[in-house]
Amino acid sequence: MDRIVDEIVLFGLGLPLLLLAPAAPAAVAAPLLALIATGVLELLDRGEGGAQRQASASAASPVRAARFIRVARPAIAAAYLIAALAAPALAAFVPLLAYAAVAQNLGPLRFLWPAALLGAAVSGSGALAAAALLLGALACLAARRATKVQTERASLRQWRDAVQEDRLALAERTRDLAERQDLEVSCAVLAERARIAREIHDNVGHLLTRSVLQMEALAVTHEDDPALAKELAAVGATLHKALGTVRASVHDLHDEAFDPQTTLADLIGEFPGIAGTLAFEAESLPRPVALAVVAIVREALANARTHGRATSVAVSLLEFPGFYQLAIEDNGRAANLVGEGGLGLASMEERATALGGTFSFGPLPPPRTGSRVFATFPKTQEVRP
Repeated sequence: MDRIVDEIVLFGLGLPLLLLAPAAPAAVAAPLLALIATGVLELLDRGEGGAQRQASASAASPVRAARFIRVARPAIAAAYLIAALAAPALAAFVPLLAYAAVAQNLGPLRFLWPAALLGAAVSGSGALAAAALLLGALACLAARRATKVQTERASLRQWRDAVQEDRLALAERTRDLAERQDLEVSCAVLAERARIAREIHDNVGHLLTRSVLQMEALAVTHEDDPALAKELAAVGATLHKALGTVRASVHDLHDEAFDPQTTLADLIGEFPGIAGTLAFEAESLPRPVALAVVAIVREALANARTHGRATSVAVSLLEFPGFYQLAIEDNGRAANLVGEGGLGLASMEERATALGGTFSFGPLPPPRTGSRVFATFPKTQEVRP
């Protein structure tokens, strides 16, 4: 845009210089010829940039177009400057062509344009030649300034794009680190809850159970003392209530500590000789479904290793609007994965159907080899007795 403004200003300044030129038909045609030459040079310059970008794709036509434009631009500018030697009136717009030669880097023409003013000087239009030479020098300076500004703007755009890419990459890394930190904190909390539940069960629960048994033994021993037996019965009831409360708390802690994704990942790693992958995309998995999924995966992995001789398995649990989908694919021998008497498959099917879901087992479609366990669980489960 800056170049266009500069060229308009140079064209406007060239019009008064025509008054210094000798009267000739060329004086009338000079503005039109200058406009045509400058406009074609600008169009070709922009076209060369597009052709070079397309030529990077190794296409033949853009390459030929770029070569043609590279030759045509200096030829047009040289033709105008040569014409200015013969027609002094054209010298009024030589600064405009000098600007284009410098701005578009047209080789030797950047320095040879003053030679086009010799025709005006020889013909007696020394004032025109001097004014055009001065204006041409200013035009060259303006062209260099415009080129520098354009280069700096391009560099600034590249720098801005690089900064934007770095910012997006940094934001993504920060988000990944935050998610990983949240996951680690969640895993640590779950592990601590599991430890607390285990400690309460192993220590407090056993102590309360022993206290209940001792209290019941004392009650039997002092049956002949109704008053004492009544007091012992009250204490025993309190201990029973405390034991029930502890058991409920332990179950709640254990339920909260149960993470199906971590459990499935650990379960896959428990089978040596099988390279397993897990795709877990379920945000809110009910505990009954989670327990059924873990049991089915455990049974399927055992069958794949024992009967199918599988070496790789892929487990995926996906959540859909109305149901959960479990798929277990391995590269074992499908015909041998039924197990002894088909009890393994029957157990997996019972777990799925008990929650109102579906279950199927079969070989993978050719040309793939192996077998697939497929089960679905509706989100509104109707647990069957």
